[in-house]
Amino acid sequence: MLTWPALLFAPSLLLGFLSVNYALVEPSCHLQSMALLNGVSAVSLAVSVICTALAFGRWRSARRQADPSAPGLTSQQGFFAAVATGVGALSSLAIFAISLPQWLLSAC
Repeated sequence: MLTWPALLFAPSLLLGFLSVNYALVEPSCHLQSMALLNGVSAVSLAVSVICTALAFGRWRSARRQADPSAPGLTSQQGFFAAVATGVGALSSLAIFAISLPQWLLSAC
């Protein structure tokens, strides 16, 4: 159950974050403040990292519980947790990479 947020929600969060940031550029420019953009970026990155950490924890527990002589449901859960960890990490990295220019440059 802990793998699904990183597998589905983290990439969706990335796309939503990108859309919201594009929509907030004009209000941020009018306010002469980057607080809106930085707030959305920080919250999105934090949620994505939390989802990834949950999937990573599930992956570690599945690896500890796995019996090498009995492949089955536990190996499937471990595989999904590993894939979710990778997807979540890639989404977190993308959110960070997209946020980096806005931290260095002005919105206007």
